[in-house]
Amino acid sequence: MNGGMIVFHNGLNTSYANHSANLTSMSSATTAITLRFLGQGASATATSTDAVVLTVDAGKEEEVMEFLSSVMANPQHGMQVIADDNSSYYSHQNITAVASISVDSGAGTFENILNGVMDGSNAELGGTAHSLVFKNAHSGSTVVLAATTATSTMTLPAAPVDGFNLRFVAAADNSAHTNTIAGSFFGILQAGAVGNSLTGTTSAVIVASKLKLGDEFTITYSGIGSKYYLTGILKTAAGITAS
Repeated sequence: MNGGMIVFHNGLNTSYANHSANLTSMSSATTAITLRFLGQGASATATSTDAVVLTVDAGKEEEVMEFLSSVMANPQHGMQVIADDNSSYYSHQNITAVASISVDSGAGTFENILNGVMDGSNAELGGTAHSLVFKNAHSGSTVVLAATTATSTMTLPAAPVDGFNLRFVAAADNSAHTNTIAGSFFGILQAGAVGNSLTGTTSAVIVASKLKLGDEFTITYSGIGSKYYLTGILKTAAGITAS
C-alpha cells in the first residue's frame, strides 16, 4: 500500500479521512461493509481503532469489498473520495450511503446517533410516516425516539447479524398510540418499581402513553434461539409488553 488518503462524508456533514495503509480489516454483513483503521490514539502500548460503516446493495457485499480492497492497495490519486452522502457521490455503483463514522481518540469511541422521528422525513430509516426501518448497518447506534403521533411500527433487519444491537432513548413522552416491533423477544425490564419478564414470539409493543421522557431500552439479537434480547429502564409499569 502506498498510503493514499481515503475520504468519507456522511449525510450529517461528518467526515473521515485516513491513509489506506492504516486499514486494518474489512468485514461484511447483509447490506453493510465495515472498514477499520488505526486511529489517532494508536501507540506502542494501546491501539485505537476507527470504523466506517458503508451501506451497500444486498447481494453486492463481496463485489464492493473486492473493489475497496483494490482501491486501498492502489489508490488512483493521492486522495480518493469513497463515498459522499452530501453530494450523492459513490465510487462504486453499489455503495449507497455512509451509515456511520466512529472515531476512537484513545479514550473512547463515539456512538452513532439516529434521529427516531416518525413523520416520514427520515430517509435513512425508511422515510415512511409512523415507521422506522433498521438495517444491520445501524447496529451499535443510539436511536433518539420522538413522540408517536399515530399507531406506529419499528422494523428490525429481516436477516439480523448475530450481535446486532440498538439502544433507544425517549426524547419525549409517547402519545396514546402503540409502537409495535415484530420479532421473538426475551428479557427483563425494570418498569416502575417492578421487574417485568418479557417472553414473546410475535412482537414487543411500546404501550400507548407509557413511554416517558428519558426512558431507555436496548435490543440485541442472538443467533442462539434466534431471539432479540430486550432490557431497559422505564418510568411506568408495563411500558413494553411482548406476546
